[in-house]
Amino acid sequence: MPLVAVFILVTIFEIARRRQLPIALRATGAWARARPTVVDYVKASPATFSYLMILSVTTMVMLSSSNQVVTLLLEEHSTNLHQLFNSPLRALALSAFWAPNYEFLVWAILFALVLAPAERWLGTRRWAVVFISGHVFATLGVAWGLWFAIRRGWASQHLENAIDVGVSYGFAALAAVFTFRFPRKWRWWWAGSLTTLVIVALLVGRTFTDSGHLLAVGIGFACYPLTRNPVVAERGRAPIWSAKPSSSNSPPGDDEPRGRS
Repeated sequence: MPLVAVFILVTIFEIARRRQLPIALRATGAWARARPTVVDYVKASPATFSYLMILSVTTMVMLSSSNQVVTLLLEEHSTNLHQLFNSPLRALALSAFWAPNYEFLVWAILFALVLAPAERWLGTRRWAVVFISGHVFATLGVAWGLWFAIRRGWASQHLENAIDVGVSYGFAALAAVFTFRFPRKWRWWWAGSLTTLVIVALLVGRTFTDSGHLLAVGIGFACYPLTRNPVVAERGRAPIWSAKPSSSNSPPGDDEPRGRS
């Protein structure tokens, strides 16, 4: 049904544009003006938007499948204890490419607002290190805690096969290290808000996923040394949400300062 709704909306807009209705013409003109900026913004963060494209494909697969098929897909790619014991590397890698339900729309916004500027600032390689560290170590930490709780009888045995997929652990780690992208006077506000959010979520939800978010935020803060690189500091002089870095900054994937001309 969601795919049908999108198709209907696109069709209606195209009809309105061809009939030159004012609202369609204004929307077309606005996109024409914004397009160069949007294209530059996307090109400046290749890993972020490539990742988002993969998520869009897996989301389309889920939206076009039955509930039973979706459940089977998520169980197969989950980082639950069963999958981690039998195929740990496969589970850790594939679980990060699925966003259940309609989370993709939220992630698309958060990727553009946090992950994209984080990649331009840190560089693609450091961006990947932080994301993978948050995803892997938070997942393993939660898995160990869950295994221990089940063996002690503090948690139900059926949690060994619980579905745990998504991008949230990696995102939480990058959101935490993104603290150091802000001017000093705003860092405490960002760090405090993020930490409060994950702690409140843990106290209210009391799920193993909530504990993973708290752990991932801690991992992100621990990645602070990656921000001390001179090239990263140089990139930090540019506006946070600008696609055009300052002329002295090097590209996102470049870890070496440019020589003098």
